[in-house]
Amino acid sequence: MRQTLMPASPRTLPIIESCEGCGACCLVVTHPPFYRLLDESGEDAWERLKWDRPDLLAEFLADARARKASGGPFYGTPCIWFDVQTRRCRHYEYRPRACRQFELGSQDCRDARRRAGMERT
Repeated sequence: MRQTLMPASPRTLPIIESCEGCGACCLVVTHPPFYRLLDESGEDAWERLKWDRPDLLAEFLADARARKASGGPFYGTPCIWFDVQTRRCRHYEYRPRACRQFELGSQDCRDARRRAGMERT
C-alpha cells in the first residue's frame, strides 16, 4: 500500500499590498490594452484620450503603425506608457479599462509577478 505524505501545514501566499515599484502587468502588453469594438467608440478612456490628449493618441497610433510596418512585435514587450525607471505608468489617468480592473493580488497579478521574477515566497 502506497502512503501519501501531506505537508504539516498548508502554504500561505504572501499578501500583495501595493503595485508600487512593480509594473509586472505592464511588461508584456506592448500597448495600453484599450478595448475598441471595430475601431468605433468603445471605451471611455479611449474617447477621453482622443479629446484630452491627442498627442498620446498620435504616439499610440504611430507606434502601432511602425510595428505593423516592421513586422512587430505586437506583444511581449513593455507597454509604451510604462516607465522602466520609476516602474509606473506615465499616463496613469488615461489607462484603459483592462488596467483599471486588473486586481492587485489576483491570480493574474501573481502570475505576472512570477513571470517577471518578482515572486515572493
